[in-house]
Amino acid sequence: MSQHLRELADLLDVTLFDRVARGILLTQAGADLFAEVEPILSKLDVTLANVRNRSREVHGALRIGAIDTYARSLVMPTISALLARHPPLYVSVHELPAAAIDQGLVENELDIGVSFSHLSNPDVEQRTLFTERLALVHRSAGRKIRKTVSLREVATHPLALLNRAFAMRGQIDAACAGANIALNVRVEAANVDSLIRLVESADYATIASPLAIPPRSRSVTATIVDDGLSRIAALRWRRGKTFTPAIERFEEAMSKTIRSSGLDIAVRT
Repeated sequence: MSQHLRELADLLDVTLFDRVARGILLTQAGADLFAEVEPILSKLDVTLANVRNRSREVHGALRIGAIDTYARSLVMPTISALLARHPPLYVSVHELPAAAIDQGLVENELDIGVSFSHLSNPDVEQRTLFTERLALVHRSAGRKIRKTVSLREVATHPLALLNRAFAMRGQIDAACAGANIALNVRVEAANVDSLIRLVESADYATIASPLAIPPRSRSVTATIVDDGLSRIAALRWRRGKTFTPAIERFEEAMSKTIRSSGLDIAVRT
């Protein structure tokens, strides 16, 4: 402290303190300086305290990117719970393909993403959320409901699938190529919801996450027994990004939503 005081005195070219028997005493110049500076320091203390307190509050904007199935089945219920506890927060949810989510994170257009763990991007970090297996989805039509089906059996159905811009379609194609199986793809679309609607009204099947099936749907699912059609969902963000309280509370609320959905919680990575 004495070093800083000497530097300040040298900077001002005035004597701020006199030495006395039991220490130091303010000179008139020192007293004048203290009178000017003391209100500023008091205001600075209040400002710093306010900044610290605000940094712990959940407020501002939270920009979330998610693949459409996760956005509708997990993110929206999570946001509902989050906003009930933190009304000042503003949230925007963007339904995007997995690759577009990573691009949005890297370009700082999104704060957090919910997609797949297998994507490789040196500028993106992640925490795994849960593991799921894709399923064959078709109209019940009074047929016997099976819990599982082989990939070769899937190939016997006329299929409506996501187009090749989506990571899930790439995963399906890779699994079929590895098993030397050709699928009978008759329809392609850009979102799972459209595929489910088609399946409910026509004699087609699709491959999707069971999470995509809405309540009271006329469709049924059969888990596809093939290791190539399991996937791990992940929370993803730009490398080096500081988690705000809003992101932290979103992650906590998302974990509760996942647990309540009975999903297979993945080991965190």
